[in-house]
Parts: sequence; structure tokens; C-alpha cells
Amino acid sequence: MHPDINTGVRWAPVVSWVIVAAVTVGVSLNTELRWRYLLDMHVYIQGAEHFWTGTDLYGTFFPTRNEGLPFTYPPFGAIVFTPLWLLTEAIGQTATERVFTLVSVTMLWLVARTLAHAVPVGKHRVKVSVMLVVLMCSLPVMSTLDLGQINTVLMALVITDVGRLFPRIPLGLLTGIAAAIKLTPLVFGLYFLILWITRRKPAGLIGMGTGFLGATGLAWLFNPGASVTYWTQTLFSSNRIGEPWYAKNASIRGLLARFPDLEAASLLWGLSVLIVIAAVAVAVLRVLRSGDTPLHHLLAITLVALISLLCSPVSWHHHWVWLGPLAICLWFTGHRFLAVWAVFSQTFGAFHMFLPSSGGVEFFWNPLEHLLATHYLWFSLIVLVCVMIRPTVDRGVKPRVGLPD
Repeated sequence: MHPDINTGVRWAPVVSWVIVAAVTVGVSLNTELRWRYLLDMHVYIQGAEHFWTGTDLYGTFFPTRNEGLPFTYPPFGAIVFTPLWLLTEAIGQTATERVFTLVSVTMLWLVARTLAHAVPVGKHRVKVSVMLVVLMCSLPVMSTLDLGQINTVLMALVITDVGRLFPRIPLGLLTGIAAAIKLTPLVFGLYFLILWITRRKPAGLIGMGTGFLGATGLAWLFNPGASVTYWTQTLFSSNRIGEPWYAKNASIRGLLARFPDLEAASLLWGLSVLIVIAAVAVAVLRVLRSGDTPLHHLLAITLVALISLLCSPVSWHHHWVWLGPLAICLWFTGHRFLAVWAVFSQTFGAFHMFLPSSGGVEFFWNPLEHLLATHYLWFSLIVLVCVMIRPTVDRGVKPRVGLPD
């Protein structure tokens, strides 16, 4: 290969990160955009303050520019958000918002590095970098940045953990910490359980348990009152996170909630959850049996992410940042059509963003609107079926050392 091409390949991830960081921070400074005020980050800041000052963390609706919102994360989440509170006190909220946006983009860069490491050098790495630049500008990611959400941080913790970007950190530990910040990453325990059963490697499950219990215990130590309230009361109040029928809820529960006359909705949801978990387990088993490369494991973990997205009572549009890494893993495992479909779904195919919404209008959608609103759902189910049938990896993907014990 020509030396200039080698240089371009080597610097492609860095250049990609610089471009995305510059565009994201630059655009976020535009006074015409809502990025001048990151709604959810404002709640994070107030939650951290209440955690440390001893005031009621879970019985308060924190004031925002739109409406009062509750703090819905476990107590350890408030500890993680503490730097945002301290920064706001020191440099103001607007400057803190810019810092948080840059941190979120940096997390995506770490995801890009992990994915690039999982595929061969050369044109494959360039493809990953270029594709990730495009996916960073996808609707779920842009919505995450727009709201000041923590989705990219949680995703980076899990992907860098499974992809072993930081091999000195015990496997599973970062995923456990992510689950202590927000409970949905607990679903990744299925991946580590399958790894234990099929590879006789319990280290990941042990590491995840250690990270989750250690972080949760730390929060309990600093604020036992908030911890008791969360784990005995708040955890069971699903109505705190919004109405499930809202158009931007792309989960199975969201679909069923839009049919209020459906008497068996709860039963159908329960059965659907069991079917999805079983399908994901089979798909992951098929993937891991087909190979032990980092790419196999990254595809497996992105498939497991579909459990939380499909089965949670509420999966808002900005939660679907996992579609980006899933698209890249699908591309390099030969599922090119599904990869392109994933890219489309995050851009022109985010139909739920353009449908009539709020005020209960979702109950009166026509069949086409119901179908378009669940685009992510049907795409995810088709991905699971295709991977169960064909989990093979392209010939261009060279085997590498598997995950450590």
C-alpha cells in the first residue's frame, strides 16, 4: 500500500473525532438551537445537588424551562452527575453544557476506537471511522446531545468493556458501573452469563456484579435515605418516565399502549418480552459459536442491547444510540443490507419523529402511522431473525485473540 494511504488510514479515527467534535460543539453554540439549554442535564445537576445536600431526591419534581421533571436514576447516578453540579457552580450552566457535549462526543470516539480495533487495519478501519462519523450525526445521537442525555456514556462503558479497549480493567466491571448509573444495562448480564456457560469464563459476570454492587454500595454509604427510597419505592414507579403511548416511545409496550381497548395488552407484553429475550439468547449463542473474535463479541453485545430497547416500558428515540454500533457490526459480519437499513432508520427512516403526537392523538392513528411509528421495533426483530439464520463473518475479517478469562 502507498505510504500516503497508510498515513491516511492511521490518522482517520483522529481526524474523524476532530471533525465531529468541532461540528457538534460549534453547532451547539448556535443560539437558534435548543442546545443552548440541555433539558435532562439540568435535571442531572439538580439531582446531584439534592443528593449531597440531603434534600428529597425522589419526591421532587425539578423545575426546568418546560415542566417539572423527576430524577429517575439510581442514587449512584447522582454521584456520577456531581461534576456537572460543581462545574455549574464554578463556570455556569452554559459552559457546563458545552463541556458535557464534548464529553459525550469523546465517548463516541472511544466507541469508534473499540470498533476499529475489532476489524482489520486498512480500508476496513477507514470504513468504520467514516461510517461512525455519519452515525454520530444520526437522530438518536443528535437527540441525546440535544437533551443532554447520558446514553452515549453508558454505551461507551459497555462497548469499551466488551471490546477490551482498556484490558487492565477487569471484564464486566465497566458494564456493572453503567448499570449502577442506570438500570437498563443490567440486561448485558445475559451476555456474560452466556459467556460463562459456553466459554467457561465467569470473570465477566463476576466483574459486572462487582461493579454494580460496589457502585450501588458507595451511593448507599453516602446517602442511605435516598438509597432506601429508590430501591423500595421509586424503582417500582414506571409512570415517572412518561406516558408509554407517546409517539417517540419505540418499544413493544409503546405499540400496545396505543390500543387502549386491547384487554390482553399486559399479557401480550409479557409474552413478547419472553420471546425477545429467547430470540436474543439464541442469536448471541449462534454468534459466539461462529467465532471468538472481538467483532463477534461486539455484535453479540449490540444484540443484547435490543432487549432493553424493545422490552422496556419506555424506550425514547434518544435511547436508540445502539443502532450505530449495531450497523457497523452488521456491515463487517456480512449483513450489508441490514447495516444500510440501520443507517436509514437513524436518518430518513426515523418516522416516529414526524408523526402526529401528544394530547393522545396517537390513539387515533391510522394503520400506516402505527406501522411507521414502530419502524425500529420491526427492524430489530428482523435483525434477530437474520442473525439467528446467518451469524457468519466476512472473509476479510481476520481472527484475533478472544476475550481474556
